[in-house]
Amino acid sequence: MEKLLQWSIANTSGDKEAKERAGQLDPKLLEQLFNGGMADDPTLMKQAMQVIVADDVDVETKLVALDNFEMLIEKLDNANNIENMKLWDPLLATLKDESGEIRAAILSIIGTSVQNNKPSQDNFLKYKGALRKIIDLAENKSEPVDVRVKALYALSNLIRNHGEMAKEFAENKGLDLIPEFLNDDEAKSKLKMRAIAVLSAFLGTTEINDVMILLLRKDGVIKSVIDCLQHETDLNLLDRILNFLSLLLTAGIKFTQDELDSLRSGFEKIQPLKDRLNEDDFLTVNTFCKLQFIKRHRSK
Repeated sequence: MEKLLQWSIANTSGDKEAKERAGQLDPKLLEQLFNGGMADDPTLMKQAMQVIVADDVDVETKLVALDNFEMLIEKLDNANNIENMKLWDPLLATLKDESGEIRAAILSIIGTSVQNNKPSQDNFLKYKGALRKIIDLAENKSEPVDVRVKALYALSNLIRNHGEMAKEFAENKGLDLIPEFLNDDEAKSKLKMRAIAVLSAFLGTTEINDVMILLLRKDGVIKSVIDCLQHETDLNLLDRILNFLSLLLTAGIKFTQDELDSLRSGFEKIQPLKDRLNEDDFLTVNTFCKLQFIKRHRSK
């Protein structure tokens, strides 16, 4: 504890000689501090943040501090204290860190802090351009996969059940992300699942009406999701797709003929997987496809 205190004081003061005397932090020291209950949560959060933003700390030690910070903000009170303790600015600034591991860890912290937590969502919304930063990280193909996955995780939790955030997400063309991931043959299933999770969070927050469907069609979202049935085999991803389709069907949305043809063809391909997919969503889509088949033959 004394070692950490000396390091913290030295780095806060900006005294170069004091920083040299304090030396590097030992990751094991951080683990001992956080797991030993040696300080209250706000103090631990401050100390972790000092480590995270320090210039003279190695990546391994920063990752330990980030893990501990995320563990702390799993508690709602601590998550809300990010704003009270003015820690959002340094967190968001660290999204520019040269280490992909650190960027991914920061995004994970953001997603965890706002999960089912409207006060933290409200606080995040105060920071202009912050949501756009996360959208940029998600769509940047040069970013490591884990950074993009965590960016989508953060986006899902930011917009879920928060109308203002969902509106800003749409205004920042966040929906453009969805077809980009789903139409990318090289994108991993985990990325596609997260992309559809973002879409479901968005639809669950906004009214699914004709205007919304026009927006989804304009951005190519509906077609790209349906087309995934043609070639995807990952069960978790297929469940996400079926859930999205169930949301649209429950809202009474009418599909275009092109969408219907693609849906019917794709659904036939996943029939053998029936017993391994979500029963309710599968039944909803299956019933719809059967009704469309009957209508088509009656019209001939």
